[in-house]
Amino acid sequence: MAALTSPPLMAWTWPLLLGSWLSLAVSAAQAQTEARMAPPENDDFYQPRERLRLSLVENMSADGPGRLSLELDGMDVSALARWHATGLEYLPVRPLTPGSHEVRVMFYGEHGDVRELGYWTFQVRHSEKLRELHAEGQLNLALSEGVSESTRSAGSDLQGGGYLESSLGGDNWRLDSDLALIAANDRDLAIAGREVDLARFNLRGEYDRYRLALGDQQLASASLIQDGFERRGLSAGARLPLWAGALSLYRAGSQQQIGIDAGLGFNDSDNQLSGSRLEFWPLRGDSAQVMVAGERLSGRIGAPDYGTLYPQTGSPTDARVHEGDAWNLVMDGQFFQRQLRLRLEKAGSEYDFDGIDRGFESERDNARAALLVLDPTPVRGSMLDWRLGLEAKTIGTWYRSLANRYAPADKQMKRLFFDISADNWRWDGGYAAEENNLSRDTRYATSETRQWNLATHYTDYDFAEGRLLSLLGQPSYTLSARGTSIRDRYTPPGYLPNNLQTRRYTLTAAFAHEQLQWSAGYRYDTLEDATDWQPETRTQATRLDAGWYPSRRYSVFVGWELQHTTYPDPGVSTDRHIYSIDARAEFIPQRLRGHLNVGLNRTSARDDPFYAQWDETTYISAGLNWRILQPDKLISGLDLIVSIARNDYRNQLFMAESVDDYQAFIELRSSLPVAFPGGTP
Repeated sequence: MAALTSPPLMAWTWPLLLGSWLSLAVSAAQAQTEARMAPPENDDFYQPRERLRLSLVENMSADGPGRLSLELDGMDVSALARWHATGLEYLPVRPLTPGSHEVRVMFYGEHGDVRELGYWTFQVRHSEKLRELHAEGQLNLALSEGVSESTRSAGSDLQGGGYLESSLGGDNWRLDSDLALIAANDRDLAIAGREVDLARFNLRGEYDRYRLALGDQQLASASLIQDGFERRGLSAGARLPLWAGALSLYRAGSQQQIGIDAGLGFNDSDNQLSGSRLEFWPLRGDSAQVMVAGERLSGRIGAPDYGTLYPQTGSPTDARVHEGDAWNLVMDGQFFQRQLRLRLEKAGSEYDFDGIDRGFESERDNARAALLVLDPTPVRGSMLDWRLGLEAKTIGTWYRSLANRYAPADKQMKRLFFDISADNWRWDGGYAAEENNLSRDTRYATSETRQWNLATHYTDYDFAEGRLLSLLGQPSYTLSARGTSIRDRYTPPGYLPNNLQTRRYTLTAAFAHEQLQWSAGYRYDTLEDATDWQPETRTQATRLDAGWYPSRRYSVFVGWELQHTTYPDPGVSTDRHIYSIDARAEFIPQRLRGHLNVGLNRTSARDDPFYAQWDETTYISAGLNWRILQPDKLISGLDLIVSIARNDYRNQLFMAESVDDYQAFIELRSSLPVAFPGGTP
């Protein structure tokens, strides 16, 4: 937002006037001191950028040293006000948000005397009919010219993008929108094949208890039938008078779609879903609440079959369209001062796995989920905070939802997790058991998977006692362990059984000074395969890194890691060294900055039984960014960027695979901030 500006004379006179106020004291008994706030200029409400005018009586008597303070919504804005002999004026630096605000004039004496000279509440709105009118965004455009490249001829690329958000509303209605733009002169670089495109958009309207939204949106929260991701479509809803209920209806694309050509998301009849959701809050209080909801959806999704051969035209020869519908019921409640949460869900589906007209009926199946979390609120003075949770899921073999297509089916999972914190310590962990092949089909293996994790964290916000320990810096330590095992309870004839186990142990120590941060870490990984299908491995990784920040304008970061892998049975080992350097500098504040990145990766794995390697990769990039023009409202900023990058890959085993490429670019980047009713975002 634009900064407050004052005439040159006021730039040095108002501190003198303010200084004269510092010697004043207020005596309510003697002078009956009172402050007054001038009414709005035109209406009975203030506009977001309207100046606030306050006056003080002149017969104030000195009772001791002190200072006057102007506070807006609890924030001291005295330094931004224009003070004069009988009062003050304040122009908001940022437009005030619509709604209720409060202003106070306070006197703070040096000896602890605090007096309130005036207090007001006032309403802010854009106009008599519009309670709110606001818009902000930014448009970017970059022209990149390849100066020199080793892999292809140098050329120029023009790319751009930006966003725009707006909202307007009255007393019982509201309209919101947000748009994302993208542009590229090369169609191969465009996300949807268009040089200028509306990548995503969302328009929302509310009137009283009704709402309507179209474009990219989150149709429902994550559940057994919904993945909770954003989709393009149309949704409508209404608040119900019973138990704070809500009804929503939607229709959207069953696949994620980008670009304006996709329309509202359901242009393709073979890729769309429709659904509805109904929810109620029969109990909603400070100590407990219960939400009950149900949802149903159905639709189609079309995709080429896996393994299909594509002709030279590029179109699939055997595209399949799958149909499906699903439903769920959810109860989510918090009880006992909201210290206990219980969530139960049951879902069902009917999904056509082989596609329309393939000769098989759709498969029906069910899924269930339960979550129990005990999270006691710490009582006053308690030093211990803890949480304990239990989760269980059963997803049938043939369960599938169009809106949650990648959820793992044919699984039964139980999980226990906890976290505890006390003073500077924190502990967390969990244990999960999973089993597949719920239908006990003898054609497939029945496996059990076990996962566990434990971690301890310690963070001290003070320097440790002792000269040596204080030199290290403020400490932070982490010790963690986790493991996974998978074993077959049944293996079909002709298949190798699963009997695999992995472990990981990690120790990290980090230290921080005001201008220096550094850390050291050690990791130990093991892999054991009782079937001898793959060799056992032991991997040790040692890491050191440090960052130096002499000021906000300069920083240097260096890192090193050694990975040593041993194969116990063949008695061979491999090594990998990783080096990195990152330096950044702001040579001229808000004008000229630069960066340098160097990465070096050396691998010596000539005896690796799976993939022999003996190579070295060096990556170097550097750049300068000169801000020619600072962006402001209605004024586009302009940056000149010069960048160089080089990638050198040397393969000692196969010299023919060695690569050395580089590229250099000059880029002009423009950015235009947009904001209404004033200022920059």
